[in-house]
Amino acid sequence: MLLSEEEFKSTFSSKGFLDVTETAENYDEKNFDEYVNNNLNNELENMHIDYVYDAKDGSFRHVVFTTSLKNVHYVVVINLRNKKIFGHYILDLNKEYGLSEK
Repeated sequence: MLLSEEEFKSTFSSKGFLDVTETAENYDEKNFDEYVNNNLNNELENMHIDYVYDAKDGSFRHVVFTTSLKNVHYVVVINLRNKKIFGHYILDLNKEYGLSEK
């Protein structure tokens, strides 16, 4: 499910996030891969996981994919408490922070 900006921001912890890219375990690889493959936008090709962040309060995980589009990331949000995918968000840093697309 595509998350709204409000839904995505509700997954941020006031305690911050930890970079767990090197240590994160995949809780359900089959369902994760299926979810990603079924929810990709055609514009987001050649993606790969760049970072994995866990909320310090243990609530959510953000799996951040790099895309072929500069400063545009595909973020899959996982609810760590019930080990289910919460949804995904297209994070466009060009729009969010006025970065250059060039």
